[in-house]
Amino acid sequence: MWLIKLPFRIIALPIMAIVAVLSIFYSLALHLSSLVVGLGYLLLGIGILMLLFQHMWVYAAVLFGVAVIAFLMFLFAGMVSIGLKALVEKLSKFIFS
Repeated sequence: MWLIKLPFRIIALPIMAIVAVLSIFYSLALHLSSLVVGLGYLLLGIGILMLLFQHMWVYAAVLFGVAVIAFLMFLFAGMVSIGLKALVEKLSKFIFS
């Protein structure tokens, strides 16, 4: 039985290595971009407060919409990172089982 699985394990090993390296770089980029996104949220919050104090309700609503879209995009990037880590774990279980 192990002879049947051998070609699949040989093929899966480089794929797992590539996905693991991409997962590490993606996770690193995600953590670094969280600093930038945090500063962006701070600027968006200050901008929304300034527009609210100036009674520019429509512009404040538009800026709030931009902040929500940015939050959802960052949330989606985090979900992709979790998916890549799960893929690496499943491939490693397949290869080393």
